[in-house]
Amino acid sequence: MSNKLLWLLAGCAWCGGAASPTGADAQALLKQSDLLRNGWSSYVSRAKITNYESGKADEEHLYQVSQKGVDKTHVEFLSPREKGTFLLMLGDDMWIYLPDTSRPVRITPLERLTGDASNGDVARTNYAYDYDATYLRREKCGETDCDVLELTAKRKASTYHKIEYWLRAADARPVKAEFYLTSGKHIKSATFDEYRSVAGTPRLTRMTLYDQIRKQSHSVLEFSGFQPRELPDKLFHQGRLDRF
Repeated sequence: MSNKLLWLLAGCAWCGGAASPTGADAQALLKQSDLLRNGWSSYVSRAKITNYESGKADEEHLYQVSQKGVDKTHVEFLSPREKGTFLLMLGDDMWIYLPDTSRPVRITPLERLTGDASNGDVARTNYAYDYDATYLRREKCGETDCDVLELTAKRKASTYHKIEYWLRAADARPVKAEFYLTSGKHIKSATFDEYRSVAGTPRLTRMTLYDQIRKQSHSVLEFSGFQPRELPDKLFHQGRLDRF
């Protein structure tokens, strides 16, 4: 085989974007990173979101998140002023249940939950389910070697249209992300700040979301209380509010 043909085949393989120059599969890296953000196939956790304006804490919200598989999430609002409110995600559909209404209201993952956190930032954390991954490059994040992926939405309920995602090369641990709308507008950034061992496995316990439109605003999300639990299907039944 001629050298010219070898170079041509190598170029085609690179353009395909299926694997990195180091041989890593982009979708496999994404699935590996998801394990650090999600616990078990069926589990509960707590999420505390603290919103900041101009560097000062503005308000705080607390949630209990129950997740079953990659497409079922139930979020209970625990803050006193929000008691009786629930969010339910089933596949590509999402609803919010309000205590003073008899029927659920259909919502989208991109809509604001609180501060700079969207509904999907809490309820849709399995990126491999929502996005196709393409390997872009390897580069430094400070002193850390990172693999950079481009994630493109493959489901209508994906929170963002595109994500640039930096994963630590050593173990696919999320380091930072940039989020974009369908229009191409850069709407939000994230840093994945803290990991702790849960049942012998590192889990993401703190991340920060930065608004790219209102530069003075950011939200800190803290995750705790991870517990594997068999969750009943009735918890994820899309019906009347009084089922709770």
